[in-house]
Amino acid sequence: MAEAPAESTSPGPGDGVGSGDGAEGGPSPAKWEKVLWKRQPFPDNYTDDTFLQHLVVNAELPPRRYWPLVVASAAVTQQACCCVAAGLVPLHLHAGRLGAGQVLAAAGGLLAAGYAACAVLGGQLLGGSVARGIRQCVLLVGGVWGLSPLLRSLAGTVSTDSVVALAVAGLLLHLGLHDYGFVNVLTDRMSGALSLGSGVMAAVLLAGRMRREADVFAVVLLSLELFLLSPFARRHVARACPTAHLALTAAMVGGAAWLLALASPAAAAAFLAAVAALTFVAPAALVRAHRFKARISGPWDEAAPHFPRELLLLPRAGRGQGAVVVVEGEGAGEEG
Repeated sequence: MAEAPAESTSPGPGDGVGSGDGAEGGPSPAKWEKVLWKRQPFPDNYTDDTFLQHLVVNAELPPRRYWPLVVASAAVTQQACCCVAAGLVPLHLHAGRLGAGQVLAAAGGLLAAGYAACAVLGGQLLGGSVARGIRQCVLLVGGVWGLSPLLRSLAGTVSTDSVVALAVAGLLLHLGLHDYGFVNVLTDRMSGALSLGSGVMAAVLLAGRMRREADVFAVVLLSLELFLLSPFARRHVARACPTAHLALTAAMVGGAAWLLALASPAAAAAFLAAVAALTFVAPAALVRAHRFKARISGPWDEAAPHFPRELLLLPRAGRGQGAVVVVEGEGAGEEG
């Protein structure tokens, strides 16, 4: 009977260096290193046993607290009040409940109050100086007055139902795309050109249903103040005094509810209920849902440049001056 061939004792691919099955006292197994410049006896898709030891859950997730969220929701409430005012003032002008003189007086008072808030609380004048600010106001008022005859005939061939539907859609789009972080002093510049355009479009459509040019002028001027100028004044109030910010929100809610009550008391009650839910119920739901959020991070994440807020607020450096760039995860800055 033929003898069976003897087993080979030569080291295989998994034996020797790089293998954990070596004999006692032999060479230690190779250890995987997270480097690219060194050739290692591991495949490209090798996963080390310590890979998941560096997993971090919710490392940079900011905590959500109830009362700060309630204060932050005031910006949403204020913008909703602006939309209610922009939509109901044309209705009351058309029905004869309000006059163009009353609306223009309110617009003038709001403009003066906003200018004072920017000058006193923000430490800056609109336009950079009193003369330039007055000139810009004159140009704005004169431009709106000159365009009033054109705007009055803009939607003359469109049915009222279509105008109202488009105006409501524009106001809802404005609410959905508005930059609420600007009023809450989270961003330095107000963005959202589409939001501003949709709000102004809704105001222009509603102004086109007015019977007199003075009514058109009052509606468009008030809407421009609400959508374009008021965020700057409200931002300065929120940054200077949170209590005044909340008081301003309550005053705006009262004004919007009064405009709604003139048309429908039920609508005013529904609006107040919606404001209460937005202010107190929605933050509580967000805090509760935040506990179930899981954001996983680890060594597999790409390095992202991190620019400190102080660096972004510095004036732009001239030619020959470097800028500091900080990369997350590296902890070192690069000066170029």
